[in-house]
Amino acid sequence: MSAAARYRGVSLFALVGLFVSVYLLLYHMGFYGVLACGAGSCETVQASKYAKFLGISVPAWGVAFYGAVFVLVLMLQAGREETSLPGRLLALAALGGLCFSAYLTAIELFVLHAVCMWCVVSAILAVGIFLLVAPWRALGRREEQAAT
Repeated sequence: MSAAARYRGVSLFALVGLFVSVYLLLYHMGFYGVLACGAGSCETVQASKYAKFLGISVPAWGVAFYGAVFVLVLMLQAGREETSLPGRLLALAALGGLCFSAYLTAIELFVLHAVCMWCVVSAILAVGIFLLVAPWRALGRREEQAAT
C-alpha cells in the first residue's frame, strides 16, 4: 500500500473518530438529553465513573487523540519524512490510542457489563489507525538501518 493511500486511510479514520468523539463530548456536556444508541448500553457507559480519566471526560481525550492524529497526518502529507518527529509522534499516538481503547473496552466488558456502540466504533477506528501506522514505523526503521 502506498504512503498516499495510508495517509488517506488514517485521515479518514481520524475524521470519523473526531466526529464520534465530539458527539459524545457534547452529550457528556449536557447538550443532548438522550444519546442515540441503536444497540447497546451507551448511557450506562457514559454515566459510569469510568467516563472520566484523570479528571477529564473520555470523549475529550478522544477529541484530543483524533485531532492530533489528523494534524500529524497532514504534516506528513505536506512532505515530512515518516521517520521525522511527526512520524514518530504519530506512531506513539497510534500505540497509545490502541492501548487506551483496549483498556476502555475491557472496562465495558468485564467491569460495567455494558457496551456502548459509539465506543466500539471508536475502538475499531483506533485499531485501524494503528494497523495503518505500524508498518510505517517498521519500514522507517529498516530504511534507517539500511542507510547506516
